[in-house]
Amino acid sequence: MKIIKTRSGVTAALLAGSVALFVSPSAVAAPADTQATSIVLGATAYTCESSGTAVRTKEPTPVHTGPYGDAPVTTTIHADFIVHTYYRCINKYGNIWYEITGSIDNGTPNARFIYSGYVK
Repeated sequence: MKIIKTRSGVTAALLAGSVALFVSPSAVAAPADTQATSIVLGATAYTCESSGTAVRTKEPTPVHTGPYGDAPVTTTIHADFIVHTYYRCINKYGNIWYEITGSIDNGTPNARFIYSGYVK
């Protein structure tokens, strides 16, 4: 089964009050082997699908808290390091990022992303 997850954001004030979970309209039209989910969690929008592959960094690679260049950096991965990716994500600008913790599954803020431009 191929799982596609979509996240979109709202203001911090709304987040303080509640977190909304709903099925995207695309889930209705999706093929039987595809499941789409939209979750309101933060101020960013992106779509992810299962990856489960390994990539090699080609230079020192910053690890971000979201799939955007302006998202905070938590650490840096050394060049020529093999990294397991759980999801391949596309942000609202069409840039490809890889989620490397698997935390998207449970909706925690622990997801970490690396930009595809840093990997081979």
